Amino acid sequence: MCGRFVGNFNTDDLLAEIEEAALAVGLNVEMPGGHMQLSHNFNTAPTQGIPVLRVESETLIVDGMFWGLLPVWSKDPSAASKMINARSETITEKPSFKNLVPNHRCIIPMSGFYEWDRSNPKAKVPYYVTRADGHLMLGAGLWTRSPLLDNNHTCALITRESVGDLSHIHNRSPVEFNAADAIDWLTLSPPPLEMMWSDGQPTFATTRVSTLVNAVRNNGPSLIEPFTPPVVEDEEPDTLF
Repeated sequence: MCGRFVGNFNTDDLLAEIEEAALAVGLNVEMPGGHMQLSHNFNTAPTQGIPVLRVESETLIVDGMFWGLLPVWSKDPSAASKMINARSETITEKPSFKNLVPNHRCIIPMSGFYEWDRSNPKAKVPYYVTRADGHLMLGAGLWTRSPLLDNNHTCALITRESVGDLSHIHNRSPVEFNAADAIDWLTLSPPPLEMMWSDGQPTFATTRVSTLVNAVRNNGPSLIEPFTPPVVEDEEPDTLF
C-alpha cells in the first residue's frame, strides 16, 4: 500500500508533465495562474488535502481533494483514513469503488512516496520512492464527493502488485502512468483497466531515508535526504588478560 507521500511541485512543473498530452487529445487545460506552488508537503498523510487532476466538460483541471475516499453513502467520516488506497484487482467489484470507475477517475500527482521494508520485524526501514527518470509521478485514482464534508471531494490512490523494481521492499505500489497514459486513464470510455497491470509503467528508484518520516508531525525537505545508518562496532569482550 501507499500510506504517505511527497508533494512538492508548482503549476509550471505540472504543466510540463501533462499539458502536451492533454492538448494532443483536444482537452482544454485549466490550471491556477502563474508559478503557483500547488503542493509543498514532504509528509502527506491520510485525510490531508492534496491537488488532484480530473476532467470536467472536456477540461483538465486541478481540484483540491481530501486523501481518503468517503462514498456518498458513508455515515462515518473517520472511515476516510482506511480508504486511502484501492486495489486495482477489485475496484470493479468493491461497493465503495465500482460505481466510480466509469466517470470518476483521477490522477494524483506526487514527487514520490514512502514505503517501509518490514522484512526485519524489529525495525521498519523507510525508503523514499521516486520515478527513476526524475519526472513527477502520475498516480491513478478514483474520486467522489462527500456529504459528510460539505460535498467536498475525496479520493483514493489505486495500487497494484509491485514489480521487480520495488517488490524487494513491499508487495504493493501505486499504479502510475506516463503523461499520455494518464490522459487516457482520465478520458477513455470504456475505462482502460488493462493499463493498471501493464509492465510498461514507469520504473521506480528507491532511497533509504531517516525514520523521522515515521512521525506525521515531521515535515520538510530533510525527510527525503539519503540516510546511512551508523556503523555499530562490536564491543570487545571483558577479559582479565
